[in-house]
Amino acid sequence: MIQGAQRVDASASADTRAQPLILHLIDELKIGGAQTHLVTMLREALAAYPVAHRVVALFGDGPVAGAVRDMGVEVDVLDLRPHLARRRFLGAARVLDRLICAHRPDVVEAHLTWSRLLGLYAAWRAGVPRRIGFEQGDVYLASWKFRLANRIGQHFADQIVVCSHALADWSRRTHGISPRRLTVLHNCVDLTRFRPGAGRSEAGAFGLPPGTTVFGAVGTLGRGVDKRTDVAIRAVAAARARGNNVALVICGDGDQRPELEALAAGLGVSPWIRFLGTRGDVPDVLAACDAFCHAAPFEPFGIVCIEAMAAGLPVLVPDSGGIREAVDDGVTGLVYPALDHEALARLMGRLHERPDLRRALGHAARRAAEGRFSARGYVAQLYELYNLARHTS
Repeated sequence: MIQGAQRVDASASADTRAQPLILHLIDELKIGGAQTHLVTMLREALAAYPVAHRVVALFGDGPVAGAVRDMGVEVDVLDLRPHLARRRFLGAARVLDRLICAHRPDVVEAHLTWSRLLGLYAAWRAGVPRRIGFEQGDVYLASWKFRLANRIGQHFADQIVVCSHALADWSRRTHGISPRRLTVLHNCVDLTRFRPGAGRSEAGAFGLPPGTTVFGAVGTLGRGVDKRTDVAIRAVAAARARGNNVALVICGDGDQRPELEALAAGLGVSPWIRFLGTRGDVPDVLAACDAFCHAAPFEPFGIVCIEAMAAGLPVLVPDSGGIREAVDDGVTGLVYPALDHEALARLMGRLHERPDLRRALGHAARRAAEGRFSARGYVAQLYELYNLARHTS
């Protein structure tokens, strides 16, 4: 692990390598939406374009690094936390500057907050021709210092990619990012990983009795990014109180889990709530569900929702955030007022009572995922933004 400046093999410099190099900066390689998105992009790009890739993790290794390396992409693991702990922000940027100068990439793209704030500045100092930032909508980092840093940092980027028009509006209002620097590209999903199940109502896969309508949910249970899983648990309790045989399976873990388990117990629905923890087989879990439930009141876009759509599931989503741009109410899913667990419970009951509606919405959801959110289409648009057409024709 690199804490400061260490020698980096620069033998494949821009002058000698046959292919252009894209350097991907990301804060960390834990399991999460930004990391899933990066892996999906890399997999499609490697298959479609003769371009080299390298990933740099700013704050240590993580489980996603293995998936990146398995694709033949090298990963540089840094540990810039000591710099940030001592508020040596320029020192952290200099570490990135030296690494970028060693690799001499044609494009630097930066995911997540610190990669964008430090990495794009370092790439600008290093003279990288194209510098692309990905704004993920860090609503939990809204202090004036972060707003000011984002306002200044935009000037080191050629373009800042946002995953929804809602996030573009938020970026303009909150960070003062110029509209001319913003490009909206809806997130994508690897359609080959998600297939509609051969049959639904497979409650037995979760130890639930036949006839149970199973709703899936995916997301962290940590305090830093509150997905409001409590709303979904309360909705299950309300739906069951009305006589609807519904259950919820949750993929994800974090320090809120004990509280959520206690909530389920207090509401008397523990037998109908399955906490699966962090899972590497989310496509298989979704294939065994009947529908998908999302409760976070603000999502820049919500990759997990389009993954559920790709799996052929109807999705229940709140009427806020970027996910509303993906879900057509009454066609690919159903929309409810954000944080209203009673309204969500009514929709759960409706899908439980109407298996024909579940099937119709699920079929339409899969078609929408294929037509609007494929990795192939996304990466093609991204490569136009990179201005690498001369290398890939």
